[in-house]
Amino acid sequence: MKVIIDEDGEIIAKATDDYTLIGGHHRLSLAASLGKSLFWRDTGEPVKLDDFFKHYGRSLRHIA
Repeated sequence: MKVIIDEDGEIIAKATDDYTLIGGHHRLSLAASLGKSLFWRDTGEPVKLDDFFKHYGRSLRHIA
């Protein structure tokens, strides 16, 4: 399990290694909309939000 934190070190969300969010969906969306920088707690690398939101976009296109 990986933990996503913001620039202040506050936990924003938790995810599996294959980018499946376990918790913090709303906090992640809010932080992204506010333009906050997000990082992986264990490595300090920036989080690529496309890895999380691409799954939702694909699903919505098939529904529409």
